[in-house]
Amino acid sequence: MENLLQDNENNKFPIGQLFDSINYYTIEDFDKFVLNLNNEQSLYCLIQAVQYSFSKNIFSLEESEVISKSIRTLSLPIIEPQSDNLEENN
Repeated sequence: MENLLQDNENNKFPIGQLFDSINYYTIEDFDKFVLNLNNEQSLYCLIQAVQYSFSKNIFSLEESEVISKSIRTLSLPIIEPQSDNLEENN
């Protein structure tokens, strides 16, 4: 048991895992992760949470369909519309 605790103090294996995809090695790392979430990380976490829930059969077929489409919509890169330069040239 003592060796197990020593290994964990050296961060050789995670003490927890979020949504089967995000490992953390200390409580301090977890707290830092949560406190410093940016928009991209937040979106990633939401998508992972939904995918994890889906894998555990939490949602109905209809709910899964709506969630799947929502994830695809949110995962697409945002393309800013370009203004027409034709008016500027005239």
